[in-house]
Amino acid sequence: MERQAPARRAALKSTAGDVLACQRGDIVLGWLTKLVVVFGLAGILLFDAISVGVTSVNVADQGSFAAREASETWGATKDLQKAYARAVEVAAERDALNTVDARSFRVDPDGTIHLKISRTATSLVLYRVGALKDLAHVERDAAGRSVG
Repeated sequence: MERQAPARRAALKSTAGDVLACQRGDIVLGWLTKLVVVFGLAGILLFDAISVGVTSVNVADQGSFAAREASETWGATKDLQKAYARAVEVAAERDALNTVDARSFRVDPDGTIHLKISRTATSLVLYRVGALKDLAHVERDAAGRSVG
């Protein structure tokens, strides 16, 4: 029996060492999984935030350009419908998803055109979740006057 005891102790030590090594691997794998999930979610949120920010800047710029073009048409024709049609045309040329609100379209006595332009930002999550859809919709007021 004495001879079996050391062999048995060695087998138990080996098994205990394998279990500890296996547990350490599980801990590392668990942390790596958590990190991948956290960084993945952060990346998706960052993409959506940047997309909304870029869309906001683009919509404001495109609205100003559409207003200037509409002002030029207004100066040449004094026709409100033609000026609005030109604003819609220019906004759609810049991005097919742009919309110009007809109710907000107005002309000042000096020929400055005021309008409201909007578009929904391309996102991974925002536009798919009902409660968050409004966050992806960008709407900006724009004004412009022809210099010619």
